[in-house]
Amino acid sequence: LASKLSYFLWASMPDEELLSLAEQGKLSDRQLFRAQVQRMLKDPKAVALGDRFALQWLDLDRLGSEVKPDAGQYPEFDPALARAMKGEVSAYFNHLVREDRSLLELIDSQYTFANRRLAELYGLKNVAGEELQLVPLTDARRGGILGMAGVHALTSFPLRTSPVLRGRWMLEALLGDKVPPPPPDVPTLNEQAAATPGGLSLRKQLEQHRLKAECASCHDRMDSLGFGLENFDVLGRWRTELHGEPVDARGTLPSGESYDGPAGLKQLLLARKDKIMRHLARKMTGFAFGRELNEFDNCVIDDAMSALMKNNWRTTVLIETIAT
Repeated sequence: LASKLSYFLWASMPDEELLSLAEQGKLSDRQLFRAQVQRMLKDPKAVALGDRFALQWLDLDRLGSEVKPDAGQYPEFDPALARAMKGEVSAYFNHLVREDRSLLELIDSQYTFANRRLAELYGLKNVAGEELQLVPLTDARRGGILGMAGVHALTSFPLRTSPVLRGRWMLEALLGDKVPPPPPDVPTLNEQAAATPGGLSLRKQLEQHRLKAECASCHDRMDSLGFGLENFDVLGRWRTELHGEPVDARGTLPSGESYDGPAGLKQLLLARKDKIMRHLARKMTGFAFGRELNEFDNCVIDDAMSALMKNNWRTTVLIETIAT
């Protein structure tokens, strides 16, 4: 039990205090066990939750190795920027843990973590040095995961953004929906036309794509979410024009709900917070247990959701419920 708890919270072996309690058989005392969870979360080693869990959950551990922007088109992307992009996500998640903040801030907030390189991408002033630091935000573009450059780079092709990839990522990583692979005979989008002024835009091509019944069922869900992030380029920089035309970041979900831009998209996701939090609870439980979950684990997820709802979605409530 000591080892399982330690590798969950610290990604490392138990310390002397935890081992001593385990040897004395005291970890079966629920009150003492909860106190150990709280002690360990305050320890600097708990940054492993952001460094390991958060990056795995959001699939961002692939950024900079398996997934990266084209070096010729985006020479700014180098190992240091990749580290900063992933570091923003880790630092943000660890801040939620350390300060016991609401997990809903993963969807929207008024701050992020940035260093000089990220601040330049984001257009933020008065941020110096290579260390990530808490930076207040003055508008609704950036706050939360959807405003982070690492997510934008991960969900783009090397040369262009992709509403399809971004929508799929939201469905799978945030909402926990499964999206099947496309049929093998589906034609690819015309990149040349999409990049040429006066050519058939990506949005128009995707509209035609959705006319096919075998494509519509998935693309109706993916595209309608992904368009909300079109103001962000491959590196996560804000843009208002694309190939000389104003960026259209509006979307209409299959449910009929409509929104405009990242701020509107985040409000739609907040309305689905129960689904997002349940998926997060499942991912963290699987991470803690170190195995695939099965139907007998649903009681843990149910307990976590009940505790979160009663405690304003506080981060340590989820961690403690899984640990106990």
